[in-house]
Amino acid sequence: MRLYDARHACLSWVANNGVPDTVVSAWAGHSDLGFTKRTYVHPDPQSLRAGSEKLAELLG
Repeated sequence: MRLYDARHACLSWVANNGVPDTVVSAWAGHSDLGFTKRTYVHPDPQSLRAGSEKLAELLG
């Protein structure tokens, strides 16, 4: 595992566990929140499942 991979994993993990996007971006040292979200923050399976369940509920 490269340090770069660990950075991606850590930023995604904290973002998917409730740390605000602005804080994640600041920790990464980015001035552009959009860059952080596009490049480093990836949804995990639990987040995707929760999104699907919420969509089903809304369409219910």
